[in-house]
Amino acid sequence: MNSLQLPQLKFQLQPSSTLVLQMSFQNWMQEAILLRPTLDDWVVDNANVIITASQRLEPPYIYLFSGSDGSETITISIPGDVLPGQRLKTWLRFPGIQEEAIPIDIEIIPVAQPLPQVVEFSLAINFPVSGEANSGFSHTFDATTAGIFGLISGVIDLDKIPTRWLVAELLIVIAQKGEEYAQTLEGSRLLEQLKQTVFYKNGTVALTSAQLPGWISESLMIANTILGGSSQTPGTHRLLYIWERWLLSLVGIDVEAEEVGKQIFVPPFLAEVFVGKLGMDADHWFGSLLLGLSVLFPRIGKTLVAIAELATPTPVADAKAGGAGYTLATALPGLNFLPVRWLVVELLVVIAETGKEYAGSETGKQLSYRLSRTRFFKNGVVALASAQVLRWLQISQSSATAFANSIGAATGMGGMLIFWEWWLWSLLPDNANIQISVPNNSAREALSAEFGMNGDRWFEAIILGLAVISPRIEAVLEAIATLAPELISRPSRPQASVEDIVGESKSIGL
Repeated sequence: MNSLQLPQLKFQLQPSSTLVLQMSFQNWMQEAILLRPTLDDWVVDNANVIITASQRLEPPYIYLFSGSDGSETITISIPGDVLPGQRLKTWLRFPGIQEEAIPIDIEIIPVAQPLPQVVEFSLAINFPVSGEANSGFSHTFDATTAGIFGLISGVIDLDKIPTRWLVAELLIVIAQKGEEYAQTLEGSRLLEQLKQTVFYKNGTVALTSAQLPGWISESLMIANTILGGSSQTPGTHRLLYIWERWLLSLVGIDVEAEEVGKQIFVPPFLAEVFVGKLGMDADHWFGSLLLGLSVLFPRIGKTLVAIAELATPTPVADAKAGGAGYTLATALPGLNFLPVRWLVVELLVVIAETGKEYAGSETGKQLSYRLSRTRFFKNGVVALASAQVLRWLQISQSSATAFANSIGAATGMGGMLIFWEWWLWSLLPDNANIQISVPNNSAREALSAEFGMNGDRWFEAIILGLAVISPRIEAVLEAIATLAPELISRPSRPQASVEDIVGESKSIGL
């Protein structure tokens, strides 16, 4: 058994042969990790030629708890259109776990046997990879990459953070938005109408039986204990706060408008205060969540308006409430074990969809144009590229799809956001006769394919989407847009006549 002590794996193989890496893993990290190894494209003869790597992974992923072990096999097809004497190089990576990669160097040899060559190789890997034995895998980052280590470490940590922490924060943000909307005449009227429907009664019963308010409160307590924090800096260790601070840190080194202040204040995310206000009242929680969803997602808002028209004088919960409560109660514990990166990827694509649509409007187009000329925008694009976030997006989507398919999800219907929206509409009684439209993953996959590895388009779509979702972030982005330098228009050069230049009584002044 070979351990991860060699600087690289070297093989001599024929064209069209097969390399089978039988990998065994041991997780000595304190956190559970999801493993889905992947190969970079082949580099032939000092990067003069690039060939797409063909690989098959069995099983598609494994989830290792702290102290446990597991194994995966990756089958690699060697290209057939390479010549003897050429060298192929690739790198075996473990996205979301570590930045180190295992170099694989293959020397192509002449065909010595007619049948395809199959070579098996066993590889033992312990996580974390550290120490002198693994120093051959360390990278030396340039100054640009070193400057965005916060984003790199944040992306890696998304495989170590349980999904429940982010879900709890998002539910609180949605409910806060709903509480604000409830203070308006339109919002309060919608809430009162919804409370007179079987749909609303079913939701209240489901949240009560699953003890969702208590689960949110407990999630915050656990996250606060692990992430840290103090009474002097409450709310500054929440995930949403940290990410927003990182986004706005891209403004802090703006050199295009020195007279403008560099500090942009981000209010702490005081989740406990809001949770204490709503307490364990499932009725209050459900109403606030519905109103928040209606504000943040107009498509859902239209459906809720249609549901509100089903109001009856004395609504009573039906059998749907028990089933929905059971589904919620059994699904919540599973969020302890799913990596949060899958949810983050879904949210980023949804936000980017919103931002792309906003970019088509005149207001969005103007905001995007001004932001694109700021140091903030340039820093954001560089950060995405340096931390390989776009590649991480593609790999994470692939992992999520593999997981959805492994549990029998219908093609195109995988994803946590889609699942939970279907759960919400399952609260409707059978005779509701409401047209439900839930987007599947095909549109999101199409958006990812359209944007590809274009950092400018991704960053533009994400920040514009955030501007639509959060008026406060929109105000901040408007302030950042004022840092854009004014366009300098050159005065038109006066045209001189031929007589002015060569006339006898004229001279050329230098």
